Amino acid sequence: MVLFVNTSRRDFFKVSLLGSAALLIGSSLSTLVLARSNNNVLPNFDFLNPSDVELLLALAPAILKANYPGLLGRKASQRLLVAIDKQIMALSDHSRKQLRQLFDLLTTSTLRYLAGAPSNDWSTASIAEVENFLQGWRNSMFTLKRTGYAALGKLITMSWFVHAENYSQSGYPGPPKIVPPQDEM
Repeated sequence: MVLFVNTSRRDFFKVSLLGSAALLIGSSLSTLVLARSNNNVLPNFDFLNPSDVELLLALAPAILKANYPGLLGRKASQRLLVAIDKQIMALSDHSRKQLRQLFDLLTTSTLRYLAGAPSNDWSTASIAEVENFLQGWRNSMFTLKRTGYAALGKLITMSWFVHAENYSQSGYPGPPKIVPPQDEM
């Protein structure tokens, strides 16, 4: 049995307007909640806030795999976060805004669940949950998710391998040595 709803353009417009207003109000409320909860931006970071740090520290072991030192490498984690922050600050304003939207999506509990991320906090997510999330985004039929996966993966790997102590993990011998010219005698 098929039900037909008698709707006019005017009714459709009203429903669309109501839906848009609900989305605007919800977005504004979540932005206010995030602004209040993230007022204590970490002192060494220009872009990252505490929830971003939690997200990145959960993603790094899954993206870097055996190259990541884990909990033993607290200094390495700090260097990674500083490098990520510097990388982001070197991006254009538009790219930073898009990354902020991506980070907000993945750090807000309701939106995170809708995006297919682990339902619990990133700090308590297991490696398997994070890998499943990344796998889902990498193989998604939606271009936006695949782009988000690529952005997160590149951001973390580039920021990790920018440090000289991590060159050997990738097989990179380091930048070429510049030998000053010898004076002829």
